[in-house]
Amino acid sequence: METMIKQKTDNQKLQEWLLTIPVGEYRTVINSLIKSCKVNKYIFGNWRYGPCRIPELAKDKIEEIAGKKIF
Repeated sequence: METMIKQKTDNQKLQEWLLTIPVGEYRTVINSLIKSCKVNKYIFGNWRYGPCRIPELAKDKIEEIAGKKIF
């Protein structure tokens, strides 16, 4: 029997990284992500929870702010 390895979606990868942010810095990081990606908080929420795909240019900005590769 073969086991299937399920790849994580970009939304899951973003969510995992957001969980690593310290509580005191969380709101600041979220606001800087929203500002640098030039979206509102509702669109960012859609990226985070899965109804919408994250655009490639936004992924670059998110990784730039994160300081590491996420996607």
